[in-house]
Amino acid sequence: MAKGTKELKRRITGVKNIQQITRAMEMVATQKLKRLQSRAEAARPFAQKIQQMVARLAGSVRSDLSPLLQAREVKKTANLVVSSDKGLCGGYNSNLVRLALAEIPNDDTQVTRVLGTKGYVLLNAKRLPLQGVYEDHVEKLDFTRVRAIARDLVADFLSGKVDQVRLVYTEFLSPVAQRPTVLTLLPIQPSTLAPEGEGGKEAGKPGTEFIIEPSPDELLRRLLPKFLEVRVYSAVLESLSSEFTARRNAMKQATDAADDIIGALRRQYNRARQESITKELLEVVSGAEALK
Repeated sequence: MAKGTKELKRRITGVKNIQQITRAMEMVATQKLKRLQSRAEAARPFAQKIQQMVARLAGSVRSDLSPLLQAREVKKTANLVVSSDKGLCGGYNSNLVRLALAEIPNDDTQVTRVLGTKGYVLLNAKRLPLQGVYEDHVEKLDFTRVRAIARDLVADFLSGKVDQVRLVYTEFLSPVAQRPTVLTLLPIQPSTLAPEGEGGKEAGKPGTEFIIEPSPDELLRRLLPKFLEVRVYSAVLESLSSEFTARRNAMKQATDAADDIIGALRRQYNRARQESITKELLEVVSGAEALK
């Protein structure tokens, strides 16, 4: 067999091996995405209800009831960037980092920590001042650990170390659309909490009153910390769903691209093989003619 055809055959085998890997990674990402969506769906009713209750109560109490509701002059901002620990997920991390660089000024008014080593590496390479990276694996985070992270953020706000807390994460819109976004976690803005749709309409109806025990003030004080913990946990779940959706899509595109490459290489291989056979036949005919 000619040297060119041997090389093409080796390349076809190599691309097939890579295709097997990308197909396996696509299947793994699909299975993990299903589990994450189940977790998100299980947490969504509680998150929606607690948001509706906080929106209803916050609109009927004094703004000075809790320091978590009080806006103040923003001199220092704490940012939590939720990225991934692994790559091979398309533009998931690069899009998130692009938004973070646009929204977080490169000065001493910002305190930025990162969940996920990929985000830390990319932001550090862009020389954005970072306080550090959480050592936790984002995929393995549970509610208990996320609650501890949320409490650290709340403690910094209450102590006056920062005047604003923001989350930079990727919002999961659909299996084909994910959007990096910035969410202001603290201070809580009641006007932004009223959900759209039926729940929000009911909450905003004039004359809709409930007998609440304990008092609305006391109930709101107890709900606000839990609401913040659930909000951070929801952001982590959405980021994970976006990550595995992006990885699944990237691996599918890689698998499809491998099909195209294999097809092109096979055409080259067949053409080279035909040329080799034709050349050998011509050499045989030429040798036979020379012997006459």
